[in-house]
Amino acid sequence: MSTPRSRQRASLETVAGLVVLLALAAPSAQALKSDREQPLDVTANHFQTDQNKHVTVLTGAVHLTQGSIKGEADKGTMHQDDASQITRVLLEGKPARLAQQLDDGGMVNARAANIDYDAAKNVAVLTGDAVVIQEGRGEFRGERIVYNIESGEVTGGDETPGSRVHLHVLPKAKDTDAASKPALPAKDDAAKKDGSK
Repeated sequence: MSTPRSRQRASLETVAGLVVLLALAAPSAQALKSDREQPLDVTANHFQTDQNKHVTVLTGAVHLTQGSIKGEADKGTMHQDDASQITRVLLEGKPARLAQQLDDGGMVNARAANIDYDAAKNVAVLTGDAVVIQEGRGEFRGERIVYNIESGEVTGGDETPGSRVHLHVLPKAKDTDAASKPALPAKDDAAKKDGSK
């Protein structure tokens, strides 16, 4: 006879197993490594820099481009170190957007109310109705998603009650080239047609 506690434990084990299965079914994709070596271009309607705090605040139609990485937001806040290197970028919008090309030619598109990018860790934390779509792989939704821009690894949710994530994992694509090519006749079949042995 099962008790409510044993049913709850079995349910948690099933959910944990499903999360592991989904993680294995949707392997991460590598982002273009050359993006970090490219210059960062930023446009906005207005900006204000505080030299003492090493912070620049951009407002109004903020657009950022670095290699294949593209970001859009209503407001952007860039933090720099003493050597003027960007250490953190916070994008805020309705929603803010981030896109990047992957090394296999696909794209990753992300959107959320806030996208907080840590340059040292190469990680973007998306909060507020967050969505990450990896072309040809699947889609991840939740209130909080962590996306590693370098490795393509995606994690989401947390341990708080009511925290929910939604994963939509696409099946592996079939090899359409192999399926569309006609099978070659066996040597014996070809010899019979020629009349030779």
